[in-house]
Amino acid sequence: MNVLSCQATSRLVNSRVFATSRQRFAGHCGGKPRLPTPTRNAARSLSSRSLRVPATNTCHCASEAWDPEHENLDIERDKPIAGAITRHYRHVLIHTGTTDWPKRIEDMSSTAGMLKSLVSAGSALADPLSPILVTNSSWPTPPESEQGGSGTVTMSLFPEAIEVCSIPNSMDGLKSFATSFLLHPSSEYHTPHGNERDPAFTIKNITKPVILTCSHGSRDMRCGILGPAIIKAFAEALEKQSPDNRIDAILGEISHIGGHKYAGNVIIHLPGDHELAKMINKAPTAFSPLSDTVSGTTSGTQAGVVDTSGRSVAIWYGRVLPGHAESLLDTTVRKGKVVKELLRGIANSDGDLIDLKAAGLQNTLLGSK
Repeated sequence: MNVLSCQATSRLVNSRVFATSRQRFAGHCGGKPRLPTPTRNAARSLSSRSLRVPATNTCHCASEAWDPEHENLDIERDKPIAGAITRHYRHVLIHTGTTDWPKRIEDMSSTAGMLKSLVSAGSALADPLSPILVTNSSWPTPPESEQGGSGTVTMSLFPEAIEVCSIPNSMDGLKSFATSFLLHPSSEYHTPHGNERDPAFTIKNITKPVILTCSHGSRDMRCGILGPAIIKAFAEALEKQSPDNRIDAILGEISHIGGHKYAGNVIIHLPGDHELAKMINKAPTAFSPLSDTVSGTTSGTQAGVVDTSGRSVAIWYGRVLPGHAESLLDTTVRKGKVVKELLRGIANSDGDLIDLKAAGLQNTLLGSK
């Protein structure tokens, strides 16, 4: 019997997940709430309150970035967007080789639909404290596989910064992928990293900066118009770099990530050994529900100092226009500074959101043309 198709088992799984969740928040039950036991995340927040992440208020191209061609797009330009981000424990990018996605990627019998049925809220393996963001990406599919068909599928995963190949494109194969890579270690369904993973999986490290734009035009025309134009501008900026000061980056287009009204939306994943990533990983974090787990560890790591050099950080920008691309490449990727005017939020290598105010990243300037 397929346990994932059994409603009774699904209810039992969810009850266990929520029981685990209640255990994580046990300190808030009965009497006055108490703070979680200080762990690595809490200690990092307490010991680095004065740390400031390198930043600049505006893009040096801001005066030239506005394009009258996009003036009629209904984009929110008047309110600060700092903090307009939702925490995700993991971000999964399914390689589809296209940007011609349906309005809702979960509404079709596809890899995305099957995976989201496993890990989305209310699903069998879902954990409300470790939400998973599943998106399609324009990155190429394995030659022997067709999206939604038989064969295998490739997915990239952040903040692990890995590409996982040879995933069987079936419910059982995707369940094996989810339990190996996506679940929090406190989940009873988590398969520890290492030899116990499905040996069929092939894993490749992603060591370069990754720049992603939301180009989900069937979901919202604002991203459908701006996303492709922005990624083209990044490609042109990379192409015209001087030979003696070149940086390399991987570009991609992805489906809905939330916040169409802040289009264009860009995510920059920086490797953990990037100087800006190192500063972000030392920055104070907002409260994380994973900072007081049953096992006493944080975000699946052992207590103490953890090497995050192989794990990326994620910088979310909004209201990006094609004219910003060259400056963002230079300011954030090359020089290691966050552009506060465009900043939606930042996730560190544990997947926890940075406290923007404590890190000196909250911009008081309003968006403008």
